[in-house]
Amino acid sequence: MMALGIGLGIFVFLFSGAFISEVILHNKDAGAFPGLVLGIWAAWPFFHQARVQRYNFLHPVPKQYKVPARIAFAMIRDFLAEVSYNFGDKWHVVTADTQSGRVTANLRFTDEHTHFEADARGHIHTRKERLQRFIGLEVQVKAISNDSVIVQFDFCPKVEGANFAACDSIVSGVANAVESALGPGVQTGNPADTTLSAPPWWLIGLSALALIGLLGDVIKAVFS
Repeated sequence: MMALGIGLGIFVFLFSGAFISEVILHNKDAGAFPGLVLGIWAAWPFFHQARVQRYNFLHPVPKQYKVPARIAFAMIRDFLAEVSYNFGDKWHVVTADTQSGRVTANLRFTDEHTHFEADARGHIHTRKERLQRFIGLEVQVKAISNDSVIVQFDFCPKVEGANFAACDSIVSGVANAVESALGPGVQTGNPADTTLSAPPWWLIGLSALALIGLLGDVIKAVFS
């Protein structure tokens, strides 16, 4: 979704900037800023959708399970204590409070990333680098009856480099593993709404500046 927004934004920027500069005003510099603002307007809905979808992924809707709270709590705590990734990277359980039903944990690991780069002669070489990954996790287990519980996950990943989805497989793996252990769950709320909201003030301000600048260029083109 975000890649589509970036691609569309670049296309609108280049097309509208060139159209304003070459066709309307015949001034090669006049369309750059208005084209940039139009490109941002074109990309903004896709960025909004991607941001909300990302939020729903990292903060899924709490689910209700037909499992006693103490059993659900123990299963989640034991899973985090036992599961490992790569060559032995494990969750560090910081808090496991049976009274509040709160579990906090974090996972640190490194990924080896290979990328291509050119030397001074134009030859392409590969270079490997190790990038740090971190996931913070908070789980809230709340009993609603003797045999039912609500479980809520909140993930907070941090990554080096540009691969923002580097931890996504682990995030989804934890959620799926808990779902498999506790049985099918029922959502107890609604995910964040992806409906397009009002545009941000900074974008409205940029649009006003672009219109003022464009009006000035039009006046210059008419009276020059």
